[in-house]
Amino acid sequence: MAAWTIEVLKDEYDVTLLTEGEPDVEGMDQFYGTSLRGSNFAVIRVSGAVRFLFGLDPDKRSIQPVAYLMRLCRQYRKNYDAVIATGTEEMDLGGPGLNYVHYPYLARFWEKYRDSGAGWTGCLRGETRPWMLLAGIRVDRIKQTTMLANSDWTARQVEKGYGIRPRTLYPPVPAPPRLLRWEDREESFLSAGTLNAGKRMDWIIGVLGKVRERHPGIRLHLAGPRDTGAAAGAFYPRLRKLVEQHRDWVELHEGLPRAELFKWMGRCRYGIHALRQEHFGIAPAEMLMAGCVPFVHDSGGQVEIVGRDPRLCYEDEDAVEKISAVLADGKMREALREMLAARRELFTLERFRAGLRAAVEELMRDSCG
Repeated sequence: MAAWTIEVLKDEYDVTLLTEGEPDVEGMDQFYGTSLRGSNFAVIRVSGAVRFLFGLDPDKRSIQPVAYLMRLCRQYRKNYDAVIATGTEEMDLGGPGLNYVHYPYLARFWEKYRDSGAGWTGCLRGETRPWMLLAGIRVDRIKQTTMLANSDWTARQVEKGYGIRPRTLYPPVPAPPRLLRWEDREESFLSAGTLNAGKRMDWIIGVLGKVRERHPGIRLHLAGPRDTGAAAGAFYPRLRKLVEQHRDWVELHEGLPRAELFKWMGRCRYGIHALRQEHFGIAPAEMLMAGCVPFVHDSGGQVEIVGRDPRLCYEDEDAVEKISAVLADGKMREALREMLAARRELFTLERFRAGLRAAVEELMRDSCG
């Protein structure tokens, strides 16, 4: 989200990126479709010594880098008119600012721990954590920020954690440049995402295998990078074995370049996404923009992509019936395609740009007033 935020603001404001390491600008442009290379934005990086210390932490999901960035933010914010956070966690920005919240990960701590106000004595008593002291984090300052959420579902989670209901601003989702007409597409499904157990691609193979008993012509394409996490070791060989067992109708596209993935989205008629409680769901949103009919698990923010339509939102128990019903009914399918086409406007860059600029302008007016 940092890439799109810079893209939207770089021509109107002097933008500085505070980040842990060296940003891969060319990689961001290729992945997101931004045009940051050669743009005039500044970068403040965490020192090499501190990055070395972070590297010694065996927990690759450690909160320490975020805590340190919050501490730096309080030091630097006096030099800027506005501060915006776009990372994974909601942040204490040291005062008013803008938090684009993907999911309120830090909120879970406040049920058990106090913030940095407890000090070192609170740490010794087990009331707070060392990273909270490193960050100097204060819940009341988080609540001072303007919050935007990537979905209505995420906004409700923020409200549960902080008593504040953010405005929803869906992420921008680029549309593939070349799309085949519906009648020229494969009668196939696409499932895209990191190859790990959470994406449940093994479950998808099982469900569509049952759908094939009624619609034997369908195929399935699985696309995504191999997960490097510790939990992925056992899942990946199992997935490969399943693909091999069903190679007559299942194909695995591992590590596709972004452009190739978009081509497949433009070739397949249907998408399927099985992750539970997805905060937003960039993969089904990309499928929507590519003209696919996406089926999503009936949970999280992903249901908003398909307008919460019960014909496309499934529970595990009714997935086979719902998918089969759409495949069997041409009129229903055309009505769904028409409804989904109208929803694409919600995820355009233009809509995101207008929403973000309005939030920044409001923040600037409040800071100047």
